[in-house]
Parts: sequence; C-alpha cells; structure tokens
Amino acid sequence: MVDSRDATVDTLRGLAIITMVAANLAGPVLAVPHPFWLRLYGSFAAPLFVLLSGMMVVVTTARGRSLMYFCARGASVLLVAAVVDAAIWQIVPFTSMDVLYVIALCIPLCALVLRLPAAARWAVAVLIFAATPALQSALGYTAYPTEMFLDGTPTVVVDEQTPIVNHWLVDGFFPIFPWAGFAVLGVALAVGPWRREGLPLGSLGVLVVSCAVWWRWPGPLLVRGGYSELFYPATVGYVATAVGVIGVLFWAVDRRRSLYGADPLRALGESSLAMYLLHLLVIRYAIKPLWPPRVELPAFLMLYAGLVGALIAAAYGFRALKRRLHPRALMARVILGS
Repeated sequence: MVDSRDATVDTLRGLAIITMVAANLAGPVLAVPHPFWLRLYGSFAAPLFVLLSGMMVVVTTARGRSLMYFCARGASVLLVAAVVDAAIWQIVPFTSMDVLYVIALCIPLCALVLRLPAAARWAVAVLIFAATPALQSALGYTAYPTEMFLDGTPTVVVDEQTPIVNHWLVDGFFPIFPWAGFAVLGVALAVGPWRREGLPLGSLGVLVVSCAVWWRWPGPLLVRGGYSELFYPATVGYVATAVGVIGVLFWAVDRRRSLYGADPLRALGESSLAMYLLHLLVIRYAIKPLWPPRVELPAFLMLYAGLVGALIAAAYGFRALKRRLHPRALMARVILGS
C-alpha cells in the first residue's frame, strides 16, 4: 500500500509537518519576540499543505471517485476541524477559521474546478489571489479574529472586531481568500507538465521577483496570540513568495525523492492529518501544562527536536498499523491517510 504512494508528495507533506510543528509549538511556548528566521521557517507549511490537498483531489479523481465522495471527504475534514476547536482549543467551532476548515471547503471545490478547461483552472487561482487585497481593504482585517471559549467568553478582545463571516472570507487564521487559491493551484499543477519539466527556472524566477516585492511591501506581519507566521495578513508578496518556494521544493524533492534519510519525512507525510492532530494534542495537554511558560530559544529547540522525534516514531507506527489493518472506513482513511 505504501509503495504505491507518491514519494514526492509524501516527502513534501513531511517537510511541511516539521516546519508547522515549529510554528505551532512557538505560539504557546517560546518567549517573545520570536526570531525572524523562525517566523519565516514556519510560514510556508500551510500553503504547501493546502496546495497538496488540491493536488490529491486530482489523484483521487483518477481512481474513479465521484463529486459526492469529495463532498463526504470534505465533510469529514470539517468535522475533524470542529472537534479540534472544541476538544483541543476549547473554543466554539466555526469561528476563527483554522487551516482544516479551508481544506475541507476546498476538497469539493477542487473537484468542481477539475472539470474546467486548463486555462480556467489557472484563472480561478489567479483571481482568488488577486481579489484578496481588495477584499481585505473593503471588508477590513482584524488584529485577532473572533474566538469564544465554550462558556461564551471571548478569548481575546480587540478593537473594531469584524464579524465571523469576515473571518471565513478574508481575516481569519486561514480564510478562503487567499488560501483557496493554493488548493486550486494544486489542481492546475497536478494536471500540467510540472513532473516532466520540473519548472525550475519559472519557480526560481517567481521566487526572486516575489521576495523583492515582499521585502518592499511586507505588510503589518501581525502576531496573533503568540503565533508569528508572516501571513497575518497574507499579502501579494507573501503569496507569490510561497508559490515560488513551493515550486522550487517540488523540483528539488522530485529529483531526489529517494535520497537516503528522506524516509522519515515520507512516513510523516503518509499520515499527515494524524500527525497534525497528534502534535496539537501533545502541545496542548503535555508540553504546555507541564513546561514553564515562555522558554528561551535553546530550551525551545530542545523541545522542538524531541517533539519531531516523537512524531516520526508515531508515523512509523501508523505506517505499520495501516499495512496490517488496511482501514476502509472513510473517517479512518481521512485521518490515517490511507
């Protein structure tokens, strides 16, 4: 079962998990301000995850899956997202727009986009990205999106709070604009020539130009509750830089996907949602309550290395479990990555 998987996609997922863990661990644990290199290091996991979710819709469609299957799969991820909000963050679900919400919405959306001509797929992605700054300006962008604990009290009070619909559209943690654009871009790339041509020059060109744009117009680079990734809000420069980074990573990993030492990344990527849930549980219920708050960088790096090592060990355990049980239930397949 594992041998039939796409080694490049799983390796990239694993790389995204490792950088995502740093960002999510730093939020509640690391003393502020966070060093800029760490903020940058954790800022490209989310677009890579979302883009790969769109790409895998294309792969799954090739296996004969219908639109109803993708609706059911999206609903399953949406349910997981709501459980994460209620059980881990202990907040009212469907408020501040976690990354799982946008992935859940994008799964059936990408199945529909796949039915469009190739040029239209690219156009949809570009339009989502291009509309983002205009919508942010027109609707407003809050410093921290509405979140309420399960008892109804707000987690954070900010001036000029925007409504929840705003969080879903433009100013939540991972709103539809621009994050759905990454998923649609994944669809466009999955049916294009990137695996044959690698897009090295195009990706490098986009990366160089976009870094210059992002450096010149970085945006406010907000920190939300200790979470310091550089996409609050996601500016045009950030989005273009993320596209360039992802293109270069695809090219590099696709050329070296059998490189010695890459298997731990593959193992992480094979059960990416399970790894996502597991690392949140460990941070929330083990590290945060038992470790002194706001540690300095050396202690944080030790914690980070230990958590990554534990996740890799768990990933190999999930790999063995899937080989033995071959889960068929949709929710089990969604969480375990079967």
